Amino acid sequence: MHSLTQEIRSFSRANLRKQRTRVTTLTGRRVIETWRGACLQVEEEAEAVPGGGYVQDLSADLQVGVVKPWLLLG
Repeated sequence: MHSLTQEIRSFSRANLRKQRTRVTTLTGRRVIETWRGACLQVEEEAEAVPGGGYVQDLSADLQVGVVKPWLLLG
């Protein structure tokens, strides 16, 4: 069985998949974040969606949890 230090030393960043993250702000602005080497590159998405940066959910919650007596989580 390999030790943890051996696994960490043999780790290669080349084995990781490239990742793109799409971020929607509260204003509805969308940006795409991509790592290029050691730098984070941020691109503006072509089309902006009108309205807030969230999807309104009008369906009833199946469970409601009490976090604090004055705070509910649905």
